[in-house]
Amino acid sequence: MDVIIILIISSILFNYVHEFGHFLTANRVGMKVKRMYVAVGPKIRMWKDRHGTEMYLGMFPNASMQISSEEWDSHPAFNRLLVSSAGPAANFAMTFLLLAVAYVGFHTPTPASIDSVDAEGRGFTAGLRAGDLIAQVDGAATDTWTDVGLGLMSRVGQTGTISLDVLRDGETERYELAVEDWQSDVAWVDVFQYLGVTPAEPDQGAGGLFAGVYGAAVDSVRIFWSTAVAGIKMLFGELSVLNFGGGMQLTQLGIDRAELGVDDYLKLFALFSLGFGIINLLPGPIVDGLAMLTAAVEWVRRKEIPPAVMKIARPIGYVLAFGPIPLCIIHEVLRLS
Repeated sequence: MDVIIILIISSILFNYVHEFGHFLTANRVGMKVKRMYVAVGPKIRMWKDRHGTEMYLGMFPNASMQISSEEWDSHPAFNRLLVSSAGPAANFAMTFLLLAVAYVGFHTPTPASIDSVDAEGRGFTAGLRAGDLIAQVDGAATDTWTDVGLGLMSRVGQTGTISLDVLRDGETERYELAVEDWQSDVAWVDVFQYLGVTPAEPDQGAGGLFAGVYGAAVDSVRIFWSTAVAGIKMLFGELSVLNFGGGMQLTQLGIDRAELGVDDYLKLFALFSLGFGIINLLPGPIVDGLAMLTAAVEWVRRKEIPPAVMKIARPIGYVLAFGPIPLCIIHEVLRLS
């Protein structure tokens, strides 16, 4: 299955996860939802649920929820914070769940052992060989290929030297890779292809239930941070926006795109869910960030934000949330020109 197809499926699937996270939480706190679009477009059917919400079924798969401004404003700030944050939280929970299924049902991340090295690749030139175990990237321990991927991703767009500490025959050797604006000019970052290395196949079922769940929790947090940092790099043209739905996702989990297994697809879906959640943290009126921020401020202050302040905050939110898009597009045009 092509990664682009996964992106399309994910945009639909995780939209439902997101919107029903809002919907179920609103019902839980007693906030009346005016209409819930189970699917949009020309109407096929409409009915009311037990809470009196109009459930609208259209022809096109996309979910959205409507709450009147009067209903929203009538609820305490904490309830509004819960409802507005429930969508991203549902996406992050799905990320953890999918990673846990991949790790427990198939294998937990295994040591960063190299299966083969392309004799014409940069890794071979630097000194890497089949059977080597990558123990550190730039001095940071790399227990798994995910660690290696995250470590190398952090250097994308930079100039300098990447140090790789490698364990071979019981001895540790350090190898250096000289980079200049590393992979900032490519549409698809693939650090393993760049090195010319193929990760060794993991053992089936390695680690068990606890190790799988723990690994999923840790990786969810670490990849959240890596993805956020990558988003900042996209703003400055150090990383192509195409990587947000492609190469960056594979690299972060140490996946070789030449051979994708069922567990790899689960991981990719997990990362797309995480990306969907991160996008909705932006402080814009259309996404959830502004509602979350204002509700949090009012909850802490114990009083409403003055309307005059909100009148200023909304356009600022639009700029902060969507202003980077033209900047990313300009970088992409310059990259392709």
